[in-house]
Amino acid sequence: MTSIRSIATLVVATSFATVAGAHHSFEPHFDRQKPVSISGKVTQFEARNPHSYLHIEAVDENGRTQEYICESHGFTQLTRNGITPAMLKPGTVLRVEGSQSRNDVHRCFFTDVHFADGRVLNVNGPTGTAGRAPVAAPLPVRKDIFGTWLLAPMPGRLTAGPQPMINSLTPAGQAAVAKYNPFKDDPAFRCDPVFIRRAWGAPGTPLSITREQDRVVLRHEWMDVKRNVFLNLKEHPKNGPRTSLGHSIGHFEGDTLVIETANYAAGVLNQYVEMPGQPTRGLLHSAGLTTVERVHLDVARQRLVVEFQMKDPEFFTRDFDPSSLEYGPSDLKLEPFRCSPEGVDGAIRK
Repeated sequence: MTSIRSIATLVVATSFATVAGAHHSFEPHFDRQKPVSISGKVTQFEARNPHSYLHIEAVDENGRTQEYICESHGFTQLTRNGITPAMLKPGTVLRVEGSQSRNDVHRCFFTDVHFADGRVLNVNGPTGTAGRAPVAAPLPVRKDIFGTWLLAPMPGRLTAGPQPMINSLTPAGQAAVAKYNPFKDDPAFRCDPVFIRRAWGAPGTPLSITREQDRVVLRHEWMDVKRNVFLNLKEHPKNGPRTSLGHSIGHFEGDTLVIETANYAAGVLNQYVEMPGQPTRGLLHSAGLTTVERVHLDVARQRLVVEFQMKDPEFFTRDFDPSSLEYGPSDLKLEPFRCSPEGVDGAIRK
């Protein structure tokens, strides 16, 4: 019999893996404290990026047939981690576990899929993290920053949470934040890559760094981002276009690539900011934002390290504290992302 029920507990590691893998922030949309188990029949699987949607026909606790819509990673990431669209074709009987939506009892984020033949697959792959299982053979030792990389697992990493800089806003910054509705204005809903650090921080999707004549090219599978870092320029074009990813020039200091980016359009730094006792907001930036990325390889640990410095005196009373992310070598092939725009509630709009 198909059914849905709330369950008291789920493995904590699974919840954290879900958070780490979400392409829009998990916490504002789903409640880890309300895990669910839904048994039913698949009626539709929307194989999209940045999120996939699984429609399940199930009988609720009152004996009524309902359609439940459960979101998860994009189909590219799911397929890479062993869950293919062919496994979720209409008529498939299965059970999913995950976390309930904060806004709709008939929506969830699924983390585990239980098939009728006994297989249980996690959306984050065999390791249960935002990456994938280690390759059978060790990858060649990297000697420089060039190649393909995957964000290193960071247990407990949250995609939304406290952001101290929300307390260092200028009046102009406060006004911008007040106008932003994170549940309607998230740039990712429009397939905008949001910000360079958001592209760097996309879990489960590889990135590549190549040297091409007068530039270094950064390609992120996330949102099909391609950034040209011009090595032959010393200044940004004064009347050049302004975009969410800005204009980048760079140079090498030894083995470290230094990327200076300006010409941003006013936009979003953090799509969702959650501070204790306050409503969910976003952290905005002005068109005057400038950033510096320092990209180098820690050869001993085989980790690509990216350090960030950001300044925006129009919206903030002080500079941002330095931050960093790390990546491991990968043999993954970047796949076309082909983002599909989502509605303000996260649902795909056809």
